[in-house]
Amino acid sequence: MKTIGIDFGGTAIKLAVMEDGRIVNQTSIPAFARNGLKARLADTKQAVLKIAGDQGLKGVSCVGISMPGIVDPVRKRPVGLIGKYEDSLEMDLESWCREAFGLPMVMEMDSKLALLGELHYGCARGFQDAAMLILGTGVGTAVAYQGTVLKSRHYTAGALSSHIIIDINGPDCICSNRGCLESMASGWALERLVKQDPGYEKSGLSGEETLDFRVLQKWYERQDPAAVRVVRHCVKAWRTGILNLIHAYDPEAVVLSGGIMNFEGLYEMLSEGIQDDIWGCCGSVEIRKAKDPENSVLYGLHYLCGHPGV
Repeated sequence: MKTIGIDFGGTAIKLAVMEDGRIVNQTSIPAFARNGLKARLADTKQAVLKIAGDQGLKGVSCVGISMPGIVDPVRKRPVGLIGKYEDSLEMDLESWCREAFGLPMVMEMDSKLALLGELHYGCARGFQDAAMLILGTGVGTAVAYQGTVLKSRHYTAGALSSHIIIDINGPDCICSNRGCLESMASGWALERLVKQDPGYEKSGLSGEETLDFRVLQKWYERQDPAAVRVVRHCVKAWRTGILNLIHAYDPEAVVLSGGIMNFEGLYEMLSEGIQDDIWGCCGSVEIRKAKDPENSVLYGLHYLCGHPGV
């Protein structure tokens, strides 16, 4: 089976040609997500045709689209987006795929796709009950029970655990609440976390033009005090999120994915000793890192193209 995967992320749009469970060719383009999706469709189409190469779309059976918010996979439309591609709520992307590529389309939320990808091609193979925590521009979550990603009447079951409040006095989130896991530690929250640190002005971080987790890792490895405090804060928040998923959904495994998982040593900080904080009746829970954290979603899109409606 040969497919096209388009992952409309908050920072980048990732695109791939995939065949029989592997990435044949891929690329990415800037997202500019706050400017809407319509303005990015022409560049997205060109990027797909470029990676398709000389053979074009010959043999491709389906286009899979991932969105960074709640999706109605039956109507193939996003139904809940905040600050990213909000114009897509009124768009018919299925028609766009047929016009642009002459192909049918499937669509799902990014975090659910990432879990699908890991269940069928990645580190969660062999598990039936699993949860996912994706660390990137935001924080994504998903849950599978008996091998199937959870569904509910509004498609939110297991998908909004990043908006469980972990500090009632915490900072405003992009949703209508305060102190959500995502507002406490995520890519978009990092600049605020760094600049609020009492040692920021004397930190090497203050001289950086961009504040992201790659930059944070550089100064953390140099034992910059502000960087160390910010990393410890984020780890504490994310470990809380992992425990919330475990206690809410009773999974066999929790999968950690997303670009931030490329932070050297982060997996160990998130997993070591966490079993001691899990209720004994939950039994042993494995914490696993995605084999290819940047591409979990693309693998999920490939699986969904071959199994629409799962």
